[in-house]
Parts: sequence; structure tokens; C-alpha cells
Amino acid sequence: MSRKFNQDSLVSLNISNDYLRVLLFILNFICFAGIGQHTSNFGRFSIAYPQGCAPVTIHISEHDNLGTISRQYFYEEGAIETTDTFHTYTEPGRYEVVQFLGEDIQPKTDTLIFEVLEAIPPALSIFQCSETEITVGFSDEYYDYYRVWFSETDSVTYVPGDGLPTYDYGQSNGMIQAVGYFNNAFASCPDISQSFNLQSLQPLNINSAEITEACLDDLYLQLSLWPSPDPLTLYSVELQTNGATFETIHQGKLTTSTPSFHLGTDLQIDEFCTRINIFNPCTETILFTQESCDSAGSTTKNLLESYATYSGDDILIHIDSSSSKEVEIKRKYGDGAFSLVATTQGDYTDDVPPGARPFQYRLIQQDSCGNAIDSIVVAPPHIKLTDRSYSENRIQISLSPPQNALGSYTQSLLFYNDDSSRVIETNFDTNILLPGGLGTSIHLRVRYSYDNDLFILSNALTEAYEITVFIPSGFTPNGDGLNDYLELFGLPTSDFDIIIYDRWGAPIHQSNTNPVWHGEIGKHDADEGTYLYRLTFRLENGELKTQVGTFTLLRN
Repeated sequence: MSRKFNQDSLVSLNISNDYLRVLLFILNFICFAGIGQHTSNFGRFSIAYPQGCAPVTIHISEHDNLGTISRQYFYEEGAIETTDTFHTYTEPGRYEVVQFLGEDIQPKTDTLIFEVLEAIPPALSIFQCSETEITVGFSDEYYDYYRVWFSETDSVTYVPGDGLPTYDYGQSNGMIQAVGYFNNAFASCPDISQSFNLQSLQPLNINSAEITEACLDDLYLQLSLWPSPDPLTLYSVELQTNGATFETIHQGKLTTSTPSFHLGTDLQIDEFCTRINIFNPCTETILFTQESCDSAGSTTKNLLESYATYSGDDILIHIDSSSSKEVEIKRKYGDGAFSLVATTQGDYTDDVPPGARPFQYRLIQQDSCGNAIDSIVVAPPHIKLTDRSYSENRIQISLSPPQNALGSYTQSLLFYNDDSSRVIETNFDTNILLPGGLGTSIHLRVRYSYDNDLFILSNALTEAYEITVFIPSGFTPNGDGLNDYLELFGLPTSDFDIIIYDRWGAPIHQSNTNPVWHGEIGKHDADEGTYLYRLTFRLENGELKTQVGTFTLLRN
């Protein structure tokens, strides 16, 4: 028997139209939640999933059973309300989708949250098992699972934590495609494709192994390998210290022939052995092993072979070649404070301020964390003019010796002309007679010579060389073979002219070819007495120089 309700009975049950609508909302919400839709707070609308990789398009399904009332949607900041039931998100973020109802229905809005995730290609890694077989893995933990295609017909789903999938291509080359997926999300995330070419697996030789120090007391294992590591091979690096058991410090690919592995701080390592294994990841067996043992030695690089020397007008700071770390270079003059001029890992040339000043340099070796681990003060030798005798071409110098830790040395003086084409080296002295034969401008440096053909130079002094031709104060042209003629000594050029005058100023002899006079006036002997001369000659630099004086002629 059926039971029929009329309008009066509904009124008598106190059931209103609004109540029925709310009841329908609840039933719809339960229904669509049960089939896996991402439903709004009040169940009025839904989308397929709560998340997806950018760009992703959502489509709204409406479940309110409210007939043809107006419905508008707001999707993201900067957009306007629209009646479109679809929208494409292009940027990662967390978005609130809002539905507005056109009639006087309470509540008037309904919302749901949709998350747009960053589109990151899977971090696919291919490892070689043999010349035809590979296995794959993923170094990221971004996705919940992956789909891997080995070919158009062969694929597998991989969930992180499961055994790595393997595949035998039957040949040495192929292509792999992988896509990452999130649970309960749109399938909009990017894929990645990698081709490969398999080579024969070969052992890896350890050319050198060294314990190095990066930060203070922070140790690394630095290796040099040959040949270069294969990009598809799975390696493990093991370390044994002070006779203990081997421990694995790295397992995976090696991307360089000079890898470095962090060991830790406050470690006391006297001796160590390094082992490199090549794995077959499909069978989890070791194919090849290479081992190298050594003593750790000192991990601190010092600056004992560093020094400073003049190079032209600049100062060259040579950094000890055993130092591979950054070195701060600070400079000071006199009693002033050191100030930073450079940070370098090799030699540095300091363009010093003009003026003859003795500079000192503090070299501070730093680790990669900025800790000072070694320092030394170096300075080039520096000379200064203290006295000058132009008539004797003699100078007096003072000397500040070099500062370094190079050990014993010998000193010498270097004299050279303007273009350094002529060089004279003599024993060191502070009382110096300038040598002739270098022109009118002489440059002087002090040279310090060390072992292994190393030398250091001081700054340069440049002094004018006064060229004076020596003419005897008298001569006796009497035919006895002694002092029979007047000769010009030290004439620096063939471009000259000499005129001899008698006591009354009359010229009696002139020559620009022969610097010797035999005491004759024409075919007759000149009388005894005092004579005057005027000598003119041209120097190397083109300067015309004149020298005048007197001499005495004696016959007896």
C-alpha cells in the first residue's frame, strides 16, 4: 500500500522548500565525495582533482540542483568573475575558487582550494649493468610515483622505495622516457627523455689521493682519476683511515675526474686507503676494484716560499706555489697600519703609488670559510740615494734588505742603460763609483740571488753620468818616447771637434778626426808655454757638450 502526501501534509510536517534544498545539497555532497571528486565546502560544485602541475586546466561540475539560476566563478587574483566553468592556471600557487549564486540563497558563496604545483622534470638517472642492459632510478623525491617507457610498448610504474626497474635492450643504445605523477592529481606534469650509448665497463685508476683541508680542521678527500668516469656507471668510493675498516663515503655517479668528498671536522688522519668499486646495479655485484694508500701528511699549506720583488716600477708578490687557497694581501708603509689591497690565489702585481717608499706586505692564507690559517710578512729590498759626487761620478746609498723566509743569499749591483741592452754587474757596496760605457743615464738596482736560480730585485735609482774627457795638464814632445804628444782620454764618440789656442787666443790647431796633437804648428814645433783648448763632442742622446781648459807644453 502506498502513502500519498499532499501540500497540507507537508505543511503539517513543517517541511519548507529551503529545508529540501539544504537536504539535496547534503545528498549531492555525499554522492560526489564518494566518487573521488574534489568538492567545494557546501557540495555545490567540484573539480576532478585538488592539485596539478602548471599549466593545468580545471573544469567545474555543478551539483546544486538549483535550476537555471545565475552562477559566476572567481578563479584567481587579478581575474574578474565569469560564467565560464573552466580555467587554466599557469603559475604555481595555492588558489581559492569561489562560486557566486545569483538568487537570494544562503550562503551565497561556496569555495574550494586548488593547488598548482611547479612543473619539474623527473630527475632520471640511468645506470649501466652491461653493454646492453640498464637500470633506472630517480634522485628526487618530488613525485609520488613515475611511469617509465623503455620503448613504445614496454613501460613500468615505479614507486620510490621499490626495486629499481631494469631493461635489456639487446643493443648498446636506446631511449628512455619518464613522467612523474602525484596521487589524486591531474596528469599535467612534464616528462623527460634521455638517449644513451653503452660502452664496455672499465676499471677506474686512482692517480692520486690526498687529504685536504677546506675550512679550519674541515677535511676532504681529493682524488685524481684516470680515465674520466663514465656517466652511466655506478661507482662507490670507500675510505679506510688509520687501519680501521673501509667505509662507503659515496655511492652513485662520478661527474669529474677530480672529485672531492667531505669527511668532517676534528679528524685525526695519519694514514688512509681509498678504494673505488664499479658496480653492476642489476645484480648488485662488484665488477672492478682499485685501491690506493698513502699517509695524510700536513693538510695546511704554508707561505714559506713567498716573496716580494720589484718588477719595473711595480712590486710583484709571489705566492708560494704549494698554496692553493685564497691569500689576502695587505700593504703598509713605514709605521702605518696594514690595509687590504687584494685577495688572490696566485701571484699579484701591486701598482704601487709613485715615490720611492719601502713597502711591506702581510700575506694571510685563508680557508674557504674565511679562517686565517697561515701568514707571513714580505718586503722587497729598497735602496735610497744618500750622497752624490758629480765630479767623481760617485754615489752613496742606504739599503733596506728584503723580508722573506727564503734563506741565505748573495748581493750584487746591477747597472744598465735606458733600454737595458747593456748591463754591468759588480760586487755589492754602498759607496758606488758609477761605471762608464752606459751613456749619460745609468740605472741601478740591488740584486739578491738565492738557491734554484731565484733572484729578487730592489727598486731602481736613475743617476746622470757626467762624461768628462781627460786631457793631461802637460806634455813634452822631445822625441824621447815618453809623453811625446797630447792625447784625449775617454772621448765617448767620434763626433768631436778640438781647437787649440796660443796664449793670446789665436787658434793654432783644429781637428775633428784625430784626438792627438804632436805639438806642431804646421811644419814647425810649437813654442814652450801654456796653451788653451776648446773641446766639443756629441753624446749618445744627441746632446752637444763643450769642455775647455789649459795645458803646458815643455821641450826639455
